[in-house]
Amino acid sequence: MSRHGIAVQWWIMKATPYTKQYQKITDLDHYFSYDPKRKEMTFIGTSLVVYIPQRYSVWNLLTISDTITTLGVVDLIIDDTYQCGLLMLTTIEMEPDDVANITVGDIQYLVVTLRQGSRFVCNTERIADSAIVYALWMEFITRGKLIYNIDYDTLATLFDQAGPMCDASLNVDRVIFEVIYAHLCRDPENLAIQYRHTAMTEDFKLIELRNVGYATSSTTSRLMGSYFSTALNSSLIQTSTAHNDVENLLRL
Repeated sequence: MSRHGIAVQWWIMKATPYTKQYQKITDLDHYFSYDPKRKEMTFIGTSLVVYIPQRYSVWNLLTISDTITTLGVVDLIIDDTYQCGLLMLTTIEMEPDDVANITVGDIQYLVVTLRQGSRFVCNTERIADSAIVYALWMEFITRGKLIYNIDYDTLATLFDQAGPMCDASLNVDRVIFEVIYAHLCRDPENLAIQYRHTAMTEDFKLIELRNVGYATSSTTSRLMGSYFSTALNSSLIQTSTAHNDVENLLRL
């Protein structure tokens, strides 16, 4: 879905926290009507439920008033039947009919409900904000508070739209991010095992980049970082089996 001045990337969710099974879709154009004069998108289905991480407000990417302005990285449930994720690195303003709160895992979400005729995007003019890239990196990667519907493959594309959407130049290839994510994605049953070393049939657990217990790869890097007591416990439990270049240098 890419039109009217806003580039949109949709992805199918690998897993869902809901008790009800939804049909996963990617084509949502026929659920929205665009008014080129007013530059707004109106929802024309029966019901639309939008799940928004409340921590976006920490980064000034979520504002609640008569309308809801949020970062466009959200989860959508349409007509209580279909499910799809929205990955849009800009803010959108929507017109809610109802607002509630839920908690998924340890992350709080704002639940916004729109009914037929409500505006999903009040203004389709793109608002470029390079600070979005930093906010997503800090929230999703450094702090590990990833929105639940991003799967392993989609995670690698998280910042692909940073240039055209945020006018931000990352000056690095996507492969750099893929290496980082491959290191941080772990087996939820054993965080010492990287997800790529499993059958990859179940959901992954993303450890935060600042996690000194698991994100570090050697005894020295654990003990030289912050949170010494946590690092010491981790070093005692997880014995390093490979030599580290820094450790070899310190041995000279």
